Amino acid sequence: MTADDIRQALRAVPFRPFRLHLVDQRRFEVRHRDFAMLSPKGRSLVFYPVLKEGAWEVLDVAMIASLEMISDAPGATGSQAA
Repeated sequence: MTADDIRQALRAVPFRPFRLHLVDQRRFEVRHRDFAMLSPKGRSLVFYPVLKEGAWEVLDVAMIASLEMISDAPGATGSQAA
């Protein structure tokens, strides 16, 4: 997984929600492009879970194993899944 892969998913038009799978088995759902920001050099990703007001995570892009597109189905939580 590269920073360019993530950047492409964040900039997609129309935006499609996606799930990041980390090497430590954690998963993060990016439900909208406004909830994730890639650093200029692409080494870090700042992620804001939808349902945790004020919470945020800084993810090392090198620890992201894969990116999976997900459906934007009603009832989806949009939060971090452990």
